[in-house]
Parts: sequence; structure tokens; C-alpha cells
Amino acid sequence: MKSKRRLVRRGWILASILCVVMAIVLLIGYKGFTNNEAPLSQNVLKFPSSDPNNEPVLIPLHTTLAQLSIDSGEETVNTEAPPIPEMTFALSQKMKNQVEATLVYRPDMGGGYLLLAPAGWQATAVVGANGSYGVTFQDPNNPEQNMNYSDNAWGCVGCAITGIGTYFPNKAEWADEMGFTIYNPLKFSERHTLGPAGAEARTVRYTLPVDTDGYQAEGAAYYDKGEWGYLFRNIEMHQSQTAPQQEVVETLMKFFTDHQGPLFIADPNGDKSD
Repeated sequence: MKSKRRLVRRGWILASILCVVMAIVLLIGYKGFTNNEAPLSQNVLKFPSSDPNNEPVLIPLHTTLAQLSIDSGEETVNTEAPPIPEMTFALSQKMKNQVEATLVYRPDMGGGYLLLAPAGWQATAVVGANGSYGVTFQDPNNPEQNMNYSDNAWGCVGCAITGIGTYFPNKAEWADEMGFTIYNPLKFSERHTLGPAGAEARTVRYTLPVDTDGYQAEGAAYYDKGEWGYLFRNIEMHQSQTAPQQEVVETLMKFFTDHQGPLFIADPNGDKSD
């Protein structure tokens, strides 16, 4: 049994190294493309009001083209943002001037995804070499305040298993058996899954302790298992506790948990995929 386990660990070691490299590439992509951000348009997006007696809530809509970490120049370039369907997620009137929507799409394929972020925060989106992708929103007045979304896109298996074992502690032993030991488990100050079964059991909301600089991380994570392997999505907001925006945070996280990730926008010229 021990011999078999050693073989499993050896089999995963290369994948583990690749995951670390891809994570670094993705992080570098987030930071490196900040000065090359390409918001292509700004409009408004209508959401139903959480109070049925009020008018719909209109918030700014930004459209951002994701940067490819590896671009051979041979891919078909998509320069047309996909149409956005009618929103069903309800917003309170208080959020009208506090949150904005961003549609991210890629130059190498149709479709895209939509997330909510604090008003005025600037988006930088990137696609990693292994297909993993994400977007970082930063407060231009305080870059230490940011929100990161990442998705392994059914790609890097080790990345997904490590993420699952980290944010779902009851899966840590399973991750270890798969060859990805969680050596530095997170110390959550608050954590709960959304429900006992189905997608809700695979969706978690969490808060981490305030760090020494007075910033706190709060986020959500979701995972799934399919014929392609494992999917892991994570969104996390890092904000100063001198001016917390708790109602904003709850709105952004609920948008994520309601959709088990961002809202995916179908390719108008093909089948929907996420």
C-alpha cells in the first residue's frame, strides 16, 4: 500500500511543479498586463431590484479583453464582445453607485463571463498557458485593496485538487491521498458551505483573519468533478478594515455563489461552454 502511494506521489510530482509554474505565470499576467489594460467599452446594465416596488437598478458595464499569456499569433482573433442576456440577479438600490459589472472575453474564442466588482476598481484579465484564467480588480486609490477571481477551467488537475483540499478542509485527506498534501492549511475566522448536498455542498463562503496591515480577505470557492477531471473556482476580496464595505462584499459574493462562479456568456456563434 505504501509502495502504491509513493508511486501516486511520484506520478503527481511533475503536475505539481507545472501547477506552481502556471500559478506564477497567471500572477505575473495579472500584474504585468496592468498597464496594457484594454477596456473596450462602457455602458449600463439593468438588474431587477431586490425590492419589487422599486425601479430596476442600472449600473455601469465595462467590457474588457483578456490577455493571453501565450499567443502564437495564429489563433482566430475575436474582436466582438458577446451580447449579454437579461439579468435575473436582484440588486438593492443601495448598490446603484457602489458596484459595477465587467464583461471579460477572450480574443481566441467567443463568449465570455461577467462579474460584479466595487465601483471604480479597474480590471485586468489574463488567460494562463494551461487554459486557466482569471481577472483582478484593483482600487486605483489603494492597490492593496483588490479582488481576484481564478478558474482552472478543468485544466491543471493538481491546482484544482490543492484548491479543494485547502478551502474544503474535509477534503484535505483526499487531497493528500491524491498526492497533494495541504502543508499550510488556512486558518478561517469564519467558514460555511451553502448547503448539505449538490452544488451547495461544493460551494463555500469564508473569511480569513485580519492581517498585520489591517486588511482582511473574504471570499467564496466552488468545485466540481466531471469527465474532464476537476474544476475549481475561487473569488477573494482583500479590503482595508478602516473602511469596510460589507454590504458590497456580500453582494459580490452572492453573485458568485448564485452562479457557482461568474455568469458565463454564451458564444453567439457556437455552443455555450464553461
